[in-house]
Amino acid sequence: MQPSEYDVVVLGSGGAGLLTALSAAIQGLSVGVFEKSHLIGGTTAISGGGIWIPKNHVMQKSGFEDLETDGIEYLTRLTLGEIDKSLLVDFLKTGPEMLLFLEKHSELRFFSVDRPDYHPGWPGARSGRSVEPLPFAPAMDETLFQTLRSSHLRQPVTSSESRKGLPSEIIEDRQKRRMRTQGAALVAGLAQACAKHGVQFHLNEAAAGLSFDGERCLGVETVSGSTSARLGVVLSTGGFEWNSSLVSAYLPGFSSAPTTPPGNEGDGLRFGIRAGAAVANMTEAWWTAAYRIPGDALDGEPLTRNMVRELALPGSIMVNRKGERFVNEASSYNDLGMAFNAFDPGSFSYPNRPAWLIFDDAFKSRYPVASVSPQQTAPEWMISAGSVAELAQKLGVSVEGLTATVERFNQYAREGHDPDFARGEDVHGLYYGDSGHAPNPCLGKLDVAPLYAVEVLPGNNGTKGGLKTKSRGSVVRDDGSAIEGLFACGNVAASIFGKGYPGHGGSLGPILTAAYIVGLEISANQRR
Repeated sequence: MQPSEYDVVVLGSGGAGLLTALSAAIQGLSVGVFEKSHLIGGTTAISGGGIWIPKNHVMQKSGFEDLETDGIEYLTRLTLGEIDKSLLVDFLKTGPEMLLFLEKHSELRFFSVDRPDYHPGWPGARSGRSVEPLPFAPAMDETLFQTLRSSHLRQPVTSSESRKGLPSEIIEDRQKRRMRTQGAALVAGLAQACAKHGVQFHLNEAAAGLSFDGERCLGVETVSGSTSARLGVVLSTGGFEWNSSLVSAYLPGFSSAPTTPPGNEGDGLRFGIRAGAAVANMTEAWWTAAYRIPGDALDGEPLTRNMVRELALPGSIMVNRKGERFVNEASSYNDLGMAFNAFDPGSFSYPNRPAWLIFDDAFKSRYPVASVSPQQTAPEWMISAGSVAELAQKLGVSVEGLTATVERFNQYAREGHDPDFARGEDVHGLYYGDSGHAPNPCLGKLDVAPLYAVEVLPGNNGTKGGLKTKSRGSVVRDDGSAIEGLFACGNVAASIFGKGYPGHGGSLGPILTAAYIVGLEISANQRR
């Protein structure tokens, strides 16, 4: 039987919910975390686990320089002046403190990823701002360990190790020791720390709503009954990308292909709106190019996977139904993903849907493509043809358009310069290129039959619009007044980055910082 009262009730057990719980528990508060699924970890657990924090101590120890003024200059450009600058300043000041807190109160340790910001040519951009957990060896109760979500698509390697390769014996050793990496490491470390500090987890506890006394939020209603929150309820239930009604209402025309767990159905968003909360940034998501393998599922729903490296490596292009390229394929996945949403008033359509990754046999024999290794035979869902014209006919795209595109791109590959989209001409684009390929690590010819195609979907790694909050995490109404006792963090809250994505870990950085602040704020309210 669950306790009927806590100081703090947290709905959702992703990175935001876990860090809020830990932050509050460290202050001596009793915390109950309620999770609708049977697993702890949410979207964070299947993510890359990167955390983008300018001027953090990990990057400084690794020799990367940064200034707070650089961070604000970069983020001001990224957010197009549409975000309250004070929110950005609070993030920049508190983010480094949050990382220090994590290392002090958990067994997690981090390394700085030697990777540039996603817009390296902008003023204020730096390298090394993204940090990631080192491989984590859980030391917790077996029952708790068995409830941790992890990605079956990721091996126990860091993002840097995945890019460069790691000996199979090291991977096998980590698997035997049940070590976690990336987002799964972050969740395991947070859950272990939470349990150590008395946080109680309640799984398979879907929330039905919030309870109020007048205008103050006093607790939650779940499938098991009522639970009171003496000091505050925290909504960290994720985005609304799996709720078709909300997607239709706020992302019209968008065919949703989320890469996240299916439990992200906007529960907390709906609870907040019922309570009179304001919303913001509702037409945005963490966009990405994506693909699906027929028959693959996650929690009973179609499994969608990110497509990243295949788009930047030499010898591939992405085209629309006109057979034309429409974006720098080596762009950051968020920026590239926005290109799917371009609307053509002439044809009154979205011309970049559907899209196709096109490559030749030399590319397939050299690189993994859509989870298919070079040694594997092309599966049936990977469309093949003996010529460009035949492939275009099979795909239903313009034969003339695709033929001209391939011919033009092959010339660019020979010259090492892409005058259309400048692919492979900045350090971010080169990050996923092939450093052994010349003259441009991201440009290669498509001239070895057969040719192949994989459909590319307009995917998302979660929505980024949600409840409007103050800088300390309290949910606010349209008039700016706070809903007493109600807080939000994670994808259920509106992102402070607007439509932008600053670098690797650009979603988790502000989300975890906000979660840390919420825990501190609730504790501080008790003392006031």
